[in-house]
Amino acid sequence: MNAYKKIGLLAALLGGLGMSGASIAVEGGGSNYLLGMKGPLAAFVPKPGVYLTNNVYYYDAGRENVTPLGNRLVGDISAKALTNIAQVSWVTELTLLGGRVAVSGLLPYGNIEVAGNVVRGGFKVHDSDNVTAFGDPVLGGSIGWKDRDGDEFRAWSIYGSVFFPAGDYEVGRLANLGKNRWAYDVGGAFTMANFKGGREFSAVLGFTFNGENPDTNYNSGNEMHLEMAAKQHLPNHFAAGLVGYWNQQLTADTGGPALLGDFKGRVFGFGPSVSYTFAGSKEHPVTLDLRWYHEFGAQNRVEGDAVFFTLSVPISITSKPATGSDWSAAK
Repeated sequence: MNAYKKIGLLAALLGGLGMSGASIAVEGGGSNYLLGMKGPLAAFVPKPGVYLTNNVYYYDAGRENVTPLGNRLVGDISAKALTNIAQVSWVTELTLLGGRVAVSGLLPYGNIEVAGNVVRGGFKVHDSDNVTAFGDPVLGGSIGWKDRDGDEFRAWSIYGSVFFPAGDYEVGRLANLGKNRWAYDVGGAFTMANFKGGREFSAVLGFTFNGENPDTNYNSGNEMHLEMAAKQHLPNHFAAGLVGYWNQQLTADTGGPALLGDFKGRVFGFGPSVSYTFAGSKEHPVTLDLRWYHEFGAQNRVEGDAVFFTLSVPISITSKPATGSDWSAAK
């Protein structure tokens, strides 16, 4: 399998499909949307069929200043999360406005550890929680378009996701996999690539609308997130590049303690990415992708390191890939 055909197979496996995941349990400055979830080839919607994408997500972060967690204020917080995020995507035969329609479902399950200083009985004490459970399920959909002119390839997509407050949550607990609030995320993605050079660039701009936590009456503000990825595909089944994200809270939190002010959150993340596509069946290629984001410039939220290890497998492809030496195999 040559490098250009691998690009096509990778595109078919890593189409974004408008999904998100569970984030670290920080009510102020935090979001249901999982930064870094949409990586390389984010705008590409592959051939009709059923696809499985499994993300193993690790996050290690902290913050010295006071942070609202549930109905408590926590200082000098540290948080670690190890979560498996299983996503099944169905790319339908339907088209809308000339674009291909896809729907997806996602369910996170994992462990989260949170520790910090809290006030109890008038004294500052160190407290911690460790929980292993399901997070909030997500349903999403997307519409994708593509165009090719010689070696130049372009793809566009729009997406929407709904977060259901059905994950494990307990008011007053420091660590929660569920957010206990509805949330909606909408946005668009763009991918450009050159078959001859093996280069690819993708960008995703989205907006997350967070609902109120009914148990704490805390309403996290709405947010913007921008994610980008640039990769060079190599002739030995590998691809390598850089990934990054920027999250900016646009509206203030409400319902929190007055001492926190509007508590608008912000963070940047940047790091390397490498992927490998296994040689094998043309109809059922398997791709591994590793991304590491080092966070910096955080305001009013935790800051640390996030790692994604992604396995992508097509379960069933409705129309067989065409033969060829480039992305025509994935069109």
